[in-house]
Amino acid sequence: FSLGKMADELDIADVRVFFLADYLIKSLRLRSDKWTKMVQIEDQNRTILDFCDKAQPTLLVFHVNPAGNLVVGTAFPASLKTKACFFAKKLPEPLQRESKEKVTSALNFGDLSNAALEQLQIYVNDVVRPLIATPQNHEEWPDVISSDLQKHVSDLQSQLQVVNSLVKGKILLPYPKYTSSSTTSNGTTTNTNGHSRAHESAQTSSKNGEVIDLKLVHAVESVVIEWSHQIRQVLKKDSAQPLLDGLDPLPSTEIEFWKSKRAHLESISEQLHDPRVGKMGELLDKSKSSYYPSFQQIQDDVSYALDEAQDIDTYLRPLASHFESLETTDFLEAKNLFKPMFRVIGLVYDNCEHYASAPRIVVLLQEICNLVMKQASEYLEPMELFKGEV
Repeated sequence: FSLGKMADELDIADVRVFFLADYLIKSLRLRSDKWTKMVQIEDQNRTILDFCDKAQPTLLVFHVNPAGNLVVGTAFPASLKTKACFFAKKLPEPLQRESKEKVTSALNFGDLSNAALEQLQIYVNDVVRPLIATPQNHEEWPDVISSDLQKHVSDLQSQLQVVNSLVKGKILLPYPKYTSSSTTSNGTTTNTNGHSRAHESAQTSSKNGEVIDLKLVHAVESVVIEWSHQIRQVLKKDSAQPLLDGLDPLPSTEIEFWKSKRAHLESISEQLHDPRVGKMGELLDKSKSSYYPSFQQIQDDVSYALDEAQDIDTYLRPLASHFESLETTDFLEAKNLFKPMFRVIGLVYDNCEHYASAPRIVVLLQEICNLVMKQASEYLEPMELFKGEV
């Protein structure tokens, strides 16, 4: 039987192979010659035929490589520049060739974004979480299993949010699973996700008689712990670390470090001044939580570190043009650049409160020495040095 005009153009008689080609050309918006060029390569063609005729492989992943050619593999690539398509067998067995319906029923297939983390985050937020958050979907489950699964999904959401922000070079503080609660007329407490739980479970009263949801308190405490770890990672970073690691950083590294640290801390500070964070602090205070001092300490530490980073970044920026000139000027002509550069460094030391210490200046001077040695090594030709002695 005929598979149609496109199959004739591609010279494909196998319904299984045509399904793959048809899906790829439409999904990736390819010209048909891209497929033809790929299958002309023996290894690529053999991989596709083995997928159709044998139990293994069970996965095919197609994508366009940097050269603009369609390629196929049997594993997900470590990184993608463009969208990819995957075909995975439901069972490790050859594909039946009777009809397209037989082929599609034996496969899981779809598109894979080049931003896999974002795609996974959207999938968890828009598909997994709503399914788990709907009580009708797990009415027959024990309460313990239902609650535990919801907690794990919530934790996964938070982790994906954090990792995705780190990949983009940002620090994103996740919020607790429950952000508010209220007591309904039938004696149950409802959280912002719309779930009801027994009124008698996990509640206490504050001094003024206000009912406090202990589950909400626990969720906030868990987030405070997570925030503490995230923020400590930013606060403990030191511009001297590359030197301690035995590297040879240049003075531009110092400027970029404080510029980056300032940006991260400004982002964190902005998030900590969100009204929701203020309500979290009020809740911890009312419940006499042992994590309230830690919550306050986080805010104090970020405030101090932000003042430091803003101060240092502001004063170091005028040095950027001096370092850039030193890097781009011919080595023999660079001697006139040092006097004004060190004059500015002296002004930084005199006026920048947070940079006026020996350890800070020593790091900067070491980086300047690295730059001078780099420029000298690039200027000097080893063979020319020894020519006169031969």
